[in-house]
Amino acid sequence: MKLYKNVFILLLVLAILGGTYYFVKKIQPKEANKTETITIFKTEKDNISEIIIQTKDSELVLYKSGDEWKVKADYEIKLNKSKVESLVYDVATINADQIVEENPQDLSKYGLDSPTSIVTVKLTDNTTKVFYVGDKTPTKTAYYFKDKDVNTVYTVYSGKGDSLSSTLDDYRDTTMFTMKQEDIVSFTIEGKSHKRLVVKAKAEGEKDQESSLSGWTIVEPFNKNGDNENISKLVLEKISQITAKEIVEDNPTDLSKYGLSSPNYTIQFTDKDNNTVKLFLGNTNGENTYVKVEGNNAVFNVASSALEFKDVEPFQLIEKFAFITNIDGVSKIVIHSPGKQTTLEIIKNGEESEYKVNGQKAAESPFKKAYQEVIGLIVDGIVTEQVQGTPEVSYTFYFNDGSPEVTVEYVSMNDRNYAVFKNGKCDFYILKKKVNQMLEKIKAFEENPLEEK
Repeated sequence: MKLYKNVFILLLVLAILGGTYYFVKKIQPKEANKTETITIFKTEKDNISEIIIQTKDSELVLYKSGDEWKVKADYEIKLNKSKVESLVYDVATINADQIVEENPQDLSKYGLDSPTSIVTVKLTDNTTKVFYVGDKTPTKTAYYFKDKDVNTVYTVYSGKGDSLSSTLDDYRDTTMFTMKQEDIVSFTIEGKSHKRLVVKAKAEGEKDQESSLSGWTIVEPFNKNGDNENISKLVLEKISQITAKEIVEDNPTDLSKYGLSSPNYTIQFTDKDNNTVKLFLGNTNGENTYVKVEGNNAVFNVASSALEFKDVEPFQLIEKFAFITNIDGVSKIVIHSPGKQTTLEIIKNGEESEYKVNGQKAAESPFKKAYQEVIGLIVDGIVTEQVQGTPEVSYTFYFNDGSPEVTVEYVSMNDRNYAVFKNGKCDFYILKKKVNQMLEKIKAFEENPLEEK
């Protein structure tokens, strides 16, 4: 009996399992094939001649003219070609994530009674397709979507919905200019409260009396060799990083509201092919500044932090030597100090050189160290007032190639500083203690011109 009982129980369990399996297979709806593509619309992108996107606040009309996409407007607007092409691809193939409801009775629950956007696609065969983009789904990962001619509600992934709800600002080319840092050969910065600054690259092979490794010349507000590193770091790198955050207005009739009828700054730069870009800087608005580019009607918003170089001080961009020149081109230096004259001479004998101080023979090493003391003087700032007086210290360089001599004079400004005059022109000042330290080193050299240290 026990054996029959066990068999009966086993048969009962199998019957229950079989019935459950049958119920599940018969009653549960079939899942959609996850790999199946639900195509709402598909065409070749070259078949599309016009795209209209109407949102609640704007209308974007893009049309194809030849091989180029343009925007319908009262004036020319430059478009970002790659972004427009991306939109065309999005329109050419529209696939659904899933079918939500067929023959819906109430479109309002999907936001399709008053769509987020209405997309009209005109084709080259003169046919037109219209699509509606509704609300986002509760998970925010998709939009409800409908073909005007098909009474079915779908979902499309959020990226597609965003693309088909975009505005003109999403397709603008906000490039203000294209110029590589390494191609810039000159720049000018001028402001209402900023002294005009003009900097130019030296021509290949260009030389002057100052033996400088600088590739730049500060032309205004004074003539001086530029500091390569600072010019690159403080100006050129900044110019190449200027980008627009947005276009504020395309074709303004009143520039004064942006402070651009009389700009606060004008910045101009030119490349090696003589292409010139001129920027006009207007008012600031929060963290941004209104900027206009010559030849472009648009007003741009640019982060003010990207334009800080406009206030660079000319003194930051110069080589700060009072006067520096290569010893190989010098025949003599005559130094005048209170009650004293010192003459350093270099006499060329073919490839060899003879060194003298006040007519006495000097060893090469201490002579060159003394020479470095003279050419190594570094100025400390710009003279902003007229300075007159008799020089307390001066030295004159004479050159072995017949070039005009250069005289540097130090005239007292106050207890701390000398005004530095180069061939009669004064732009800079230097601490007196630096000049006095140089004179002390020259005096020590005079006393022991043969002593190698």
